[in-house]
Amino acid sequence: MKNNKAYLPKDAFARHEDFDVWYADGDTFLSIRGAWESERSEIAIFGRMGGEMGAVKPDAKALAYYLKLERWEYVFHTRRLFQDYYVNGMRWQIDGTLSEPPLDFVREDDSVKDVHVRVVEFMDRGECYEIKAKDVAKLRIAVAAVIAMGIKEEYRGLSEGIENPNASRLEKAKNWLFAGKGKTYEQLLEEDASR
Repeated sequence: MKNNKAYLPKDAFARHEDFDVWYADGDTFLSIRGAWESERSEIAIFGRMGGEMGAVKPDAKALAYYLKLERWEYVFHTRRLFQDYYVNGMRWQIDGTLSEPPLDFVREDDSVKDVHVRVVEFMDRGECYEIKAKDVAKLRIAVAAVIAMGIKEEYRGLSEGIENPNASRLEKAKNWLFAGKGKTYEQLLEEDASR
């Protein structure tokens, strides 16, 4: 089935320039355009007919990304950079990273794998991320989520952090009070070293 797979160039984020996403037969699926100056740059998504049909827009601190597709909006959260992501609105838990594929988008409700991402050689275009959705209707949002993840990992942006379920009441109050601040990649590395 041609319509349930999309191919995104693996080096697209490192190049910091506009790129296309293709169907399995090589036809253009989406065109991605943006300033690519920093993690805070808004990225526009154009459909194959040329009209803008979506965007990947960071919040004020670039902690979360708003994935706008037509009249729908989802939120891409980075719980822990290079490890743990979540798409609010689809209830997708993403365990894994684009730097070490493959990875799956798993529904939080019933643990069904909705989307699978892996690296393949695609036609004459080199290595690409193959984004394969079980449901064709979810392919665009999956591609937007992969783009948000790629931007976050390229610029090594802030992570929300994972809350400790065994935290004391004081720790929970501190977490709530300082919510939304974000943790840098260096802070995450320090936490890993101290464990």
